[in-house]
Amino acid sequence: MQLKRNISKTSLLFLSIGSIVGSGWLFGSFYTAQTAGPAAILSWILGGICVGIIALTFAELSTMLPLSGGSTAYSLISHGKMTGAIFAWITWLWTMVVAPIEVQAVLQYASNYIPDISQKVGTSHALTGKGLVLATLLMAILSIINVIGVKFMAETNKFVVIWKLIIPIGVAILLLTANIHPSNLTSAGFAPFGFDGILSSIAVGGVSFSFFGFQTAIFLAGEAKNPQKSIPFALFGSILASMTLYAVLQLGFILSVDPSAISGGWDKISFSGDSGPLAGICISLGFAFMVKVLYFDAIISPFGTAVGFVASSSRILYSMSLQGDAPKAFSKVNRFSIPWVSIVANFVIGMLFFLPFSGWQSMIAFLSAAIVLSLACGPICLPIFREKLKDIERPFKLPFPKLLSFLAFYVCNLMLQWTGWETVWKLEVAVALGILIFISSHLLNKKTRNEKLHLKSFSWLIVYLILSGIVSYLGTFKGGTGLITMQMAFLVVAITSFIVFILADKTALSEKESKEIYYKLIKDHSSSKK
Repeated sequence: MQLKRNISKTSLLFLSIGSIVGSGWLFGSFYTAQTAGPAAILSWILGGICVGIIALTFAELSTMLPLSGGSTAYSLISHGKMTGAIFAWITWLWTMVVAPIEVQAVLQYASNYIPDISQKVGTSHALTGKGLVLATLLMAILSIINVIGVKFMAETNKFVVIWKLIIPIGVAILLLTANIHPSNLTSAGFAPFGFDGILSSIAVGGVSFSFFGFQTAIFLAGEAKNPQKSIPFALFGSILASMTLYAVLQLGFILSVDPSAISGGWDKISFSGDSGPLAGICISLGFAFMVKVLYFDAIISPFGTAVGFVASSSRILYSMSLQGDAPKAFSKVNRFSIPWVSIVANFVIGMLFFLPFSGWQSMIAFLSAAIVLSLACGPICLPIFREKLKDIERPFKLPFPKLLSFLAFYVCNLMLQWTGWETVWKLEVAVALGILIFISSHLLNKKTRNEKLHLKSFSWLIVYLILSGIVSYLGTFKGGTGLITMQMAFLVVAITSFIVFILADKTALSEKESKEIYYKLIKDHSSSKK
């Protein structure tokens, strides 16, 4: 049984918006202001533009190859088995972790009215035994919703997203018209931490983490009606709408904070109830009703995002299974055409991630870095596909493909550097672990032992990781030595990006090999249309 194309254009847009407007709006304004000060407003605008540039390449790729979990297949077609498996590993890892983090966000807000579900450890909030029981229950509900059917999820999600938009807009208006403090914009300087703070906040404040929800439209491309029109509509519509919402909300947050809360500087912002920042501000302003609404929305918004990512991560595991990078059992679907085995596996593994997580922000930088690295395959693959798969129809065709693809790849690498050395080295360890797991499973499996790994085509990724690690270590962001200044980093990253971009093109598979993999994937992913 195959996946069905039954998600409409509007439903796909709402799914993408729902994935973007999750826990990010509940926490992002606080953590971004903490890192960038009032200039956090610019962080949301710049972050949205950066993600929009990256999304340009995926608009062509996802309409050209509308496959379920399709983005994991791009690097397989361009550079073969090994590269495809590692990009699939990275993508599956971060999408699978999003649901536990969103559930943790729900419980972090809920700790204000449900006793003993979390405890403060330093500046973070860790779940107690009681909290873990509730987390298990919420994760199980998410899985059940997805097993029932993606069409049911998509249609009911419209109403959830409408709610998720009404509340943030209402809160933004309330904060902008209540007891505002215009002096907050300049009292400690508009950008107290300089451009460095603005860029860092994109990575560690939750900006990039929030915007990357646009990929839900790509992951579900194989189940979209008329993907040629619906995918670009969902991609750019969701980014633009969310960028506007987040920037306005950030302005409202900055103006409404009591000046005493930032007397020690924006990086030391503190007030009563800041474990649920927006609710804490509403308490101080005396908006008791809005506090209750926010506590309710702190369940709806993250939960709605988690629903979308449970769907996304299961489709990636499903796709990996079809490509032979995961056990065949994960490609099984139920009578509703849902990959239920993948959903169950993600539930079990996802629960393990609650143990090391000590709060919503603790893994945001790592996830942002992993997301950026997974997205780097898009701008790398697009110009290669223009050459190797030139006969395939492209309903959405990007102008100046090489130039815009390089620009998107450059943006990816800048955003990776902004997460800092403390994050980049951990990500590279995770990638190395994925390489070891894949090679081990490949050698131990008699059926795959003799398959070609395309190691020569994989070499560009090794060079990419090495150069990214060196630049990050020598940079100024989060743990770097500072040998490469922030201004110099723009030039250095441009040079290393160009080297890797050219190397990736030169080591790509031949046209014959790419087409063989492409047609095999199309056959494996073939789906019935309504």
